[in-house]
Parts: sequence; C-alpha cells; structure tokens
Amino acid sequence: DGETVYLTSTIKRREFQPIDVNNPSICYFGNIRQGRNESLNAIGNALGKINSNYKLHIYSTQTTKSAIRVFLNNPNVEFHGSVPYEQVAEKSSKSDVLVVVEGFKEKHIRNTKYSLSTKAADSLASGVQILVYGSQDCGVIEYMQSTDSAAVCTKETELVETIRRLIEDIDFQKTNYDNAIKITKEHHNLKSSTSTFVSVVEGAIENYDGK
Repeated sequence: DGETVYLTSTIKRREFQPIDVNNPSICYFGNIRQGRNESLNAIGNALGKINSNYKLHIYSTQTTKSAIRVFLNNPNVEFHGSVPYEQVAEKSSKSDVLVVVEGFKEKHIRNTKYSLSTKAADSLASGVQILVYGSQDCGVIEYMQSTDSAAVCTKETELVETIRRLIEDIDFQKTNYDNAIKITKEHHNLKSSTSTFVSVVEGAIENYDGK
C-alpha cells in the first residue's frame, strides 16, 4: 500500500475572522492552466449571481492571451498577473477566502489525478477560509473534501449555493477553521512529513535490494 507524503507549509496561522459579507476578499494564487482558468471563471460567474459587487482576484505568472482570454468579459473576475512569493503570503493572510481549483476535462483530470499541490498545505495552514472547486477525480479536490476544512464544490450547478453558505454561515466558517488546525497538525507538519518520506524511501530501497 502506498503512503502519502503530505506537503508542509511555513505560513503562520492567523486568528479566526468571520468573512466580510459586504466586501469579501476572495483570492486565487497560482497556475491557471489545466482547465483551472475555466473553473475560476465559473467561480466569478457564481459570485456575480450572489452579489454583483463581489470579485475574484487572480494572481498568476501565466499571462498569455490564451490563458486569460476567458476572464476578459467577466465583470466579477480581476486578473492581476504575478506577484512575488513574499507578497503572496502577505495577501493570502489578509484574504477572506483562498481558492483551490482544478479542471473538469478528462485530459486535465489525468494530469492532476495524483497531485497534491502546496496550495492545499498553505491554505490549510493560513487560517483563511477555503473554497475548493473542481472534479472530484483530481487529487487535491478529493483530499480537501476529506478534511472537512473547506467549502468544496464538484458541480457547477451547486457553486452558487456553496459559495453563499461559505460567505454567510459563520458557524460553518468556524468549523472549517478548527478542522484545518487538526489536519495541519496531523498531516502538514515537517516532522510527520519527513518521517513518512524517510520510511517511503527506505521501503523503496529495501524492495529494490530484494529484487
């Protein structure tokens, strides 16, 4: 049986803060390829249905026309381009909601089925609320759903209701926050990850020597 080596984060957790319902800061940092741009655009559309003033702020090094074209006619998405990693950490901690997304097309699912991005570890460690959207067959989506630490949506028809609940339900936000603390302590600490990594490597060496 395989063991999962969980990624760690150096981000410092902030104290619990309810989401600002009137002007929530909702941010995505990272890669917008592999269908993630389409999923982000769908989140922007859902935000507009809840409140026309809500915005999804996207920060990414991918600035090609083909990658960002999907956002151009969406009034609820603001694409900011890239920012230095130090600013990513700072902006993340000041956000109300951090977004984790994957695509839905089969070719995108194949490429992300077994991946667990650093975004998961960073988001869980931050103390910020997390919105997760993508195919359940993608590794990070399935994992985040198992943590009970985020608002997870795997169907576009349920996106508006998922986001609305996250923004408006303070009890739900507090439960997510508390569960994220437990998950971070159990899975995303350096000692635990290093120990698992060492055992996996040692096991691989033993199996290799035994051949």
